[in-house]
Amino acid sequence: MQPLNDAIATVLREVERGFAARRAAGGTPLTPERIRLTLNFAFDGTGQAAHAEPAGPHSVTVEFKVGEAGQLVPVTPPAVPVANRAVEVGIVPVLTQVFGPPGFDSSARATVFRETLEGHTHEEVLAALAALRSNAPSAADPAAKHISQILRGMLHTGPMKNVTQGAELLIELLVQNPLAEVLRVAETTWKTHDDWLG
Repeated sequence: MQPLNDAIATVLREVERGFAARRAAGGTPLTPERIRLTLNFAFDGTGQAAHAEPAGPHSVTVEFKVGEAGQLVPVTPPAVPVANRAVEVGIVPVLTQVFGPPGFDSSARATVFRETLEGHTHEEVLAALAALRSNAPSAADPAAKHISQILRGMLHTGPMKNVTQGAELLIELLVQNPLAEVLRVAETTWKTHDDWLG
């Protein structure tokens, strides 16, 4: 059974990913106005913790107001363990195609990638990557435009030598994984120049 608070956070993350994936794929833009979430749950034996359970005897309905830019009010996801190999197994192969195998040379591309994306939202990054697709209009948002310019150079000089293909890979990766987790894996796996020299 999943704790009720984790279930709520998971559902909201999936809703946000769904809208982001639709925009990244060039679908008709949809702006959510309100999200209503109803979950069944049951208390554990102590009565101190609630767990999401389809046949639970209790239910809770929570209605979320959507932010000004059409985004859900952010929900802090549960901390991901550092040793989460199941996630890394999917992230590392994609980043290896983009940066090259972990090592001194590829660490520079990984560092540029991390420093460029840190502090930006998942939405901004997906918009910037979508603008790198062939025949796509350039990003209108200044932050997304700046990200696009830097990532274009990184993808062009990386092992793929193909900006469009690299952007597609990264879009797919970010639709399936939180931005923070992708950046964490990039940092812990590729490290920095100094780490490789030491």
